[in-house]
Amino acid sequence: MRKINFLLLGYSQISKKRIIKVLIKNKITFSVASKSNKKIIKGAENQFSNYDYALKNSGANLVYISLPNSLHYYWAKKALLLGYHVIIDKPICYKISETRELINLAKKKRKLLSEAIFYNYHNQVNKAISYAGGIHKINHVQVNFIIPKPKKNSLLVSKKFKGGVIMDMGPYAASIHRIFFDNKILSKKIIVEKNPVNLPVSFYLLFKYPKKIYTGYFKFGGTYKNQVIFFTKDKTISINRVFSPPSDSPLSIKVSKNNITKSHLIKKDDCFENYFLEVRNKLYKNDYSYYFKQIEKDHLFRDKINKEV
Repeated sequence: MRKINFLLLGYSQISKKRIIKVLIKNKITFSVASKSNKKIIKGAENQFSNYDYALKNSGANLVYISLPNSLHYYWAKKALLLGYHVIIDKPICYKISETRELINLAKKKRKLLSEAIFYNYHNQVNKAISYAGGIHKINHVQVNFIIPKPKKNSLLVSKKFKGGVIMDMGPYAASIHRIFFDNKILSKKIIVEKNPVNLPVSFYLLFKYPKKIYTGYFKFGGTYKNQVIFFTKDKTISINRVFSPPSDSPLSIKVSKNNITKSHLIKKDDCFENYFLEVRNKLYKNDYSYYFKQIEKDHLFRDKINKEV
C-alpha cells in the first residue's frame, strides 16, 4: 500500500481529541461516518451519516471502528469483506469466537486487523523498562487503574452495548500480561465485583509465573488512579497516567533505590501517533502477523477474567 486513506466509523471522544489530530498532523486523508454529529469536521475529506454508505463510497482503504462494543464485530466483519484494513477500538469483540473469525477473515483477505491499544507506544513505558534494567529484571508488576463512577447513561455501564469494567479495562490488563510476562501461569486469583444489574464494575488479579508476580486492581467508581509500579530485586519504578498518557505535556518516572527516590522527567510524546506510524509501516510492508497473535492472546487472557463473573 502506497498511501493510506482513512475512514473513521464513529465519532467518539477519542476520535475527536486524539486520532483526528494525528491524521491532520501526518497529512493522512480521512473521512468520518457519524450518525450523531451534524457539524463540519475540520480536515475531513468527506462526512457520512450512514455507515453502510460510507464503507461503500468513502474511497478509503483503512477503517477505524470507534463504535459501542456490541457493534465492533458486525462492522469489522463487513469492512473486511469489503476489502478494508481494520483497526478496532478496544475491546476488539465480546466473544473469542468472533475475534477468531475476524482474524481468519483478515488472513484470508490479506488485510491488517488490529485492536487499538496505544499506551505502550508512549516513551514513558520504554523508559521505565530501561530504568528497571530490562523486562527480564522485572519480577513484579502492580497495576492500579480506577476511574470515577460512570454516569448511568454511559456506554461504559451499558449491558445492551456490552459495557462493564472487563470489556473496558480488561484489554489493558491483558496487554500487561502479554508485554511483561507472556509465559506459563503457575497460579491465579481473580475477584470480580458486580453492580446491582449484574455488570462487572471491578476486578482484582493475582497471577504467579516462574519467579514473577502480576497484581492488578481495575475499578469503575473511586478516586482516579492510573498507575503501574515495576519491582526489581533492588529498585521500584513508578509511572502514572499510564493508560491515557497526554500528548501535550511531559510526564515523570519515579525510581526508588536504597530508600532514595529520584524523579526523572519524560519528554512529551504521542502514543497515538507512534501507533499509527507503526501501522502505516506494517501496511507498506504487508506485515500483519504480529497483530493477529497479539489480538488472540489478549482476548484469551480477558476470558480468564470473564470466567469468574
